[in-house]
Amino acid sequence: MQFKARVRRKPVGLTSLIDVIFLLLLFFMLASSFTRYQSLDISSGAEGGGAAQRPAYLRIHTSEKLDLNGRPLMKADMAKLFSALKENSVVAIWSGPDANVQDVVDVMSEVRRSGLKSVLVTGQ
Repeated sequence: MQFKARVRRKPVGLTSLIDVIFLLLLFFMLASSFTRYQSLDISSGAEGGGAAQRPAYLRIHTSEKLDLNGRPLMKADMAKLFSALKENSVVAIWSGPDANVQDVVDVMSEVRRSGLKSVLVTGQ
């Protein structure tokens, strides 16, 4: 008769499991972003009411080159010109091929700050 030796199992160590959990926690903390994103409201064409008005046409060529209705515009003068427009005016923003997204967002923010409600955005 042969006797088999009992194999004693080692208890599962939690140290390595805790290390793995700590590393995962550290990875996700470093990989995530805690910044707050802001949104800009853009009205769609379904709201209507803008067809009877002729929009102010703002072209963004580059971050430094803008024009409003064909006239050159400096970024510093945007607030003054937008506040001079009527409250119900529509501003159509066209972004050129050399304009980046931040330029468009800056202009849209300035339009909203001046109190204008309708913004149309187009581009290439």
